Parts: sequence; structure tokens; C-alpha cells
Amino acid sequence: MFRIPSFHQMSESEMPFAEAWQIMERRGQGDCLEGMKSMDRLWSDYIASDDQDDDEFFSNWVYEVNAYNVVYEGMSKLFLEENK
Repeated sequence: MFRIPSFHQMSESEMPFAEAWQIMERRGQGDCLEGMKSMDRLWSDYIASDDQDDDEFFSNWVYEVNAYNVVYEGMSKLFLEENK
């Protein structure tokens, strides 16, 4: 999950699960998991660079990082239910 600064965080009403899924799916060209992996790579490249500005990163990718977190949280509930 991304630690999104509060200024860039979206509420559940602003980023419902279905919309978050679609955003990640588009990013992954039809594959939600690939979209999430793409965001992981984007973040890894960002933190490896010398020119880091978290506010700029989150401002540029606000919808994608919020969508990532919504899908991550939504899918993790499936695994928690399985372990009960």
C-alpha cells in the first residue's frame, strides 16, 4: 500500500472499489494485477531516482495511488475471511 499524504487521500465515496478496479485495470491494459505491479514499479523507479518530490509524485498519480490502495484493501479482505 502507498502511504498517501492526507492532502492527496480520497474518501471511499470519491474512489469506490469499482472505479478503483477500472483504473488499475486500464493501467494494466486489461489486467488489474498488472496495473498494480505497474504502480509498484513506478514507485520503485521514483524512490531510486535522485530527483524525489513526494508531493509532486502523489499529485501526478493521485487517482492511481488511491485506486491501488482501495483495490489492495478490498482484496485483502478476501484473504482475511479465508483465515477465519
